[in-house]
Amino acid sequence: MEPSVERSPVQRPRGRPWRLVAVGLLVVMLGMALVPGTAGAAASPYDTGPSRVYFPQTGHYLAYGFLDYWHHNGGVQVFGYPITEEMRDPASGLTVQYFERAVFEWHPTAPRNWQVQLRRLGAALTAGSTLAAFQPVTAQSDTNCTFYPQTGHRLCAGFRYFWHAEGGLAIFGYPISEEFTQNGYTVQYFERARFEYHPALKGTPYEVELGLLGTQAAIRDGVNRTPVPQSSGTPTYDPSLWYVPEPIGAREVRTPPPGAPTDQAKWIEVDTTEHYVRLWEYDRLVYGSWAATGVAAHPTPTGRFEIMGKLPTDNMTGGTASTSASLALSSVPYVMYFWDGYALVGGSWLSSFGTAATNGSVALPLEQAHWLYDWATYGTPVWIHQ
Repeated sequence: MEPSVERSPVQRPRGRPWRLVAVGLLVVMLGMALVPGTAGAAASPYDTGPSRVYFPQTGHYLAYGFLDYWHHNGGVQVFGYPITEEMRDPASGLTVQYFERAVFEWHPTAPRNWQVQLRRLGAALTAGSTLAAFQPVTAQSDTNCTFYPQTGHRLCAGFRYFWHAEGGLAIFGYPISEEFTQNGYTVQYFERARFEYHPALKGTPYEVELGLLGTQAAIRDGVNRTPVPQSSGTPTYDPSLWYVPEPIGAREVRTPPPGAPTDQAKWIEVDTTEHYVRLWEYDRLVYGSWAATGVAAHPTPTGRFEIMGKLPTDNMTGGTASTSASLALSSVPYVMYFWDGYALVGGSWLSSFGTAATNGSVALPLEQAHWLYDWATYGTPVWIHQ
């Protein structure tokens, strides 16, 4: 009997696509070895589709979190077809699945968008290599190449374009070799992949292809790749099975948008497109209100902030010191500063909400602002997006 495999269905977002502009997020990602589930999306991350599909090309299924990650981060072109079912890895105890070009691992205790991680196949395959191409070089970035001091290697020309276009650091990792010739092709190794240049396919989407490192790993690990039959209730994979639902109203949202800080006990969401504020406790919505956000000339800043000051009332002139004095307001209630001169406030001077009407701060009706003021504490995250 096979050991049990831990699976976790993915709650796909419904409704309006969301865009996060997170202050410092790129810097954090560059310093982490994990792989977020939002990088290099080949399909809309806001679509919905089946939770399990079958691939007759290899005779295997793909389901739940692994399917969601595969579908939204490159699909066949980046990862290839599944060549095993999900299984328990005896070395790590993790649920894994092998693909032609990758191995997926399920990390159930990781943050929500980091639970699917890619095995470092390129690094494992070439560990200890004495080839000159794997020895670090000293170089500088220029118009044709980017030098990565983290590994001491360059990424140039067509490989650099493909790397950025198909997911970059999050999917492939850093380069761990220079370009060199292997089996008649120009190749370059990365922490999780091998790029191959196929000149005979120049000008096609297959000019740069990924090596079959997942297949090599499956053979080396001796895993079972025997095809399994397709069940009558499981569809054959087809991209047309996915669709983008019709948008829903701001007040109907009950699931945190992708990228939200759902690991926080309390956090405030400000949607500057819908002009709506939501208060969350982890992934549970506890309160919502229409708000007024910044006008085009003085937009509300987007990104990740936190409550850094609370005042029952304050005199305000807007988001920056350069704000026109004609916009000065006195005795603004329930002021909670989250960055510079920007704050969540009670909009005592406004007669309507759900629109752009402030000089950058976020104003709520007085009753709702009072509720928020009592609920939030110093350090409560404020996540603002369009």
